[in-house]
Amino acid sequence: MIILTKENIVSYINDNVPSIKLEEPVQVNVIGDGELSEDVEGDGYCNFVFRVADAHSSYIVKQSTSHLRRRGQPITPKRNRYEYEIMQLRSKIVPQYVPSLYHGDFENNIFIMEDVSNLKLVRYQMNENHRLPELASQAAQYLAATHFYTSEFYLDSEEFRSLLSYFMNAEIRHVMEDGIFLGIFGSDEFDPACGPDFEEYCRNIYKDTEITFQRFKLRHLFMSKSETLIHGDFHTSNMFADDTHLKVIDMEYTFGAPFSYDLGFILANIISQFCSAAFRPFEEESERKVCLSYLISIMHLLYTDYIQYFFEYWEKDAKLEYKLAKGYKESLALDILRECFGFAACANLCRVCGTMQTADFDHITDNHLRTQAKFLSIEIDELLFRKWFTYNTIEEPLDDMITLLKKRREVL
Repeated sequence: MIILTKENIVSYINDNVPSIKLEEPVQVNVIGDGELSEDVEGDGYCNFVFRVADAHSSYIVKQSTSHLRRRGQPITPKRNRYEYEIMQLRSKIVPQYVPSLYHGDFENNIFIMEDVSNLKLVRYQMNENHRLPELASQAAQYLAATHFYTSEFYLDSEEFRSLLSYFMNAEIRHVMEDGIFLGIFGSDEFDPACGPDFEEYCRNIYKDTEITFQRFKLRHLFMSKSETLIHGDFHTSNMFADDTHLKVIDMEYTFGAPFSYDLGFILANIISQFCSAAFRPFEEESERKVCLSYLISIMHLLYTDYIQYFFEYWEKDAKLEYKLAKGYKESLALDILRECFGFAACANLCRVCGTMQTADFDHITDNHLRTQAKFLSIEIDELLFRKWFTYNTIEEPLDDMITLLKKRREVL
């Protein structure tokens, strides 16, 4: 097996990819060298990722090995092939949102794709209070289209089952089944910088029998309800965007799961941004209010636009028997609403309670303000765990978040 390095990667491309004609001088950068950064967040955390550029063009070369790059944890390198193939499939559904592919080498777990760094990672733009006017609608369309057209509502039943079987991705999905839903159970590692009150609150959350019940209930839902091929890691560091364009990367976590999961995962990240914006410094309080309103609107539109796009595809291409089933669409929309906020609580809690770096909060330099932001984030998670199965409209969970924000801001 070839192991790519800065020294041999140009020769590899010249020898194996005749469609790419590199002209000297060629610059090679290893994405994710050093500390956690935008590049590592984007795709350099688990894999070896290179940017190869000449004066006219730039490419991303991604190689997976048998261990996670940043942790050393064993994991199948076949995820590289899954990612390449699901990108091929999704590029047929929503080509505007998927980077172009140039080469796949399954023997060496390598593929080459378009460099989309002319756009910027969404997470870091949000940290800088930059508002992306098309983000929610574009992200919703990406999810709705890729979900609907890999579901049994559209596909022949045998084709749907074959697709789920091929992308079983058992080793990769285990990372989510345990990491998201069980990740901090029994752990003694909570963010020490946030102080003893924060640690006690986190411990109480994890000891709470009702929350434990809901986490396991949602885990079982995640494991058993294979409605579509999900992205699996759909967060703000896997989206590159500007004011008019969006590209989605890092699709190696694809497998069968509920429609609601990807929505919940991205909502978890927006919730963290919402809590960060509630406490990070702004030059004027009016700017904070605008930012918070924008983030609420993002969460609102992610759900409503998703449902709108999904049922547009439904009316056009769903099987007739589903179209004729009165009340089915309304029932499905309600299930997605409730489940996505339950999954959001799971995904957010495991990120915020523990010691892992979270760029949404880590850029707040004042420790007291950062702690308050994290408190708010977990308070929202706690409430979502207790109420996700009761919500009937998108406004209800968003109103709950605003109420909790006002209460937490009172402690300043």
